[in-house]
Amino acid sequence: MLDQEFIELSQMQLQRAEELLNEASALISFGAYNSSVNRSYYAAFHAMKAVEALDNYDSKRHAGVIQYFRQNYIKPGLFDRALSGMIDRLQNARGDSDYNITVRFSSEDASAYQKEAVFIVAAIHAYLQVKYADTSIS
Repeated sequence: MLDQEFIELSQMQLQRAEELLNEASALISFGAYNSSVNRSYYAAFHAMKAVEALDNYDSKRHAGVIQYFRQNYIKPGLFDRALSGMIDRLQNARGDSDYNITVRFSSEDASAYQKEAVFIVAAIHAYLQVKYADTSIS
């Protein structure tokens, strides 16, 4: 059985991921496309951290979170390999949205990144529901 503290941390991370998806959607409706791309990336990032919390793993670096998720969840086949490419695209776009002043994302760009983040969060949510099923706080 999973430790209750790790489950609660995982659930908080997943809740944050879902909040960030809502923010990404709202930002698209306001025309803040670069900010939406940022929120989409962070939704996927917090979803990965939700899975890793069950392993009592955390990294201070984004690359560490992503590498751990790939090595322990994508590579063994627990998640579709397509997630790896989505994560790369989101991470690169987030970097551009935050640090490259010449990059201006369009509504279509922001929507595409949000859809990838939704896919990642949904896949992780489904996985975690199964993991939480044995607990009293599912």
